[in-house]
Amino acid sequence: MDYLIISDAHGDRSILEKIVNAYRGKVRAMFYNGDSELDASDELFNDLLPVIGNMDYDEMFPADRDFQDSELSLYQTHGHFYHTEMDLNRLREAVASKPATVVTSGHTHVIGAEMIDGRLFINPGSIALPKGPYAYLGGTYAILTVTPAMYQVTYYQRDMTPVAGFSFTFKK
Repeated sequence: MDYLIISDAHGDRSILEKIVNAYRGKVRAMFYNGDSELDASDELFNDLLPVIGNMDYDEMFPADRDFQDSELSLYQTHGHFYHTEMDLNRLREAVASKPATVVTSGHTHVIGAEMIDGRLFINPGSIALPKGPYAYLGGTYAILTVTPAMYQVTYYQRDMTPVAGFSFTFKK
């Protein structure tokens, strides 16, 4: 099963619409990790499962989300409540008592995927304003593939092509 993870569009509604239209019906769920700068009533959120970011001003967005289906147990947040711009320690502590095996966040605009304490932490980077050593990619999102034995995180650019060398596999 595949899941889309995207974050930090900062008002670039057109890229969100393009990606939602491309993946609608092709992934099990689409997670939006905050800082859309759109209204929570925007029709894109009929498909995207959003959380609020520090640049979102519509209080109808949830602060975080616990997601569970037959394939995945996931905790979703933007990251600003946990100061992920510094490190993942506060977020790691916050999810310690949760059943989630996957934790997604945004906020830093920097891509990342790593196993910590037996949980997979994923940051899809920013689709609009990337930062860090891979900012030259011009914006990224992630597809999480879940099988009974593993997780695979593959990063994609705005043109929906995979980023060469940016697919990572983690044993469950």
